[in-house]
Amino acid sequence: MGNDTEVWLLFAPFWLLGIAALIGSVWHMARVAIVTHRAQAAGHVRKAPVFSLARHELTDDGRHHARRALMAFAAFVALCLLGVGSGAAVGLVLGR
Repeated sequence: MGNDTEVWLLFAPFWLLGIAALIGSVWHMARVAIVTHRAQAAGHVRKAPVFSLARHELTDDGRHHARRALMAFAAFVALCLLGVGSGAAVGLVLGR
């Protein structure tokens, strides 16, 4: 097996798990928007400014999805950094 193939095989699991975490983060953020919009339409929560991070204006379900979205995005960043680090380490060990 070539060195490039070996590095990519070490990097691929981190990349695939990172993409899955990113998709989960996007899904949870979409759920935050949907849940918050429904609560605002029903009059349960007042409308906050567009770029506000007013977590107190979210419902319990909205806070749940916001927390999960942040955790999934943090997992994405961590997995990307681990993948790049493992690829760099193997590259240095193999002499590239």
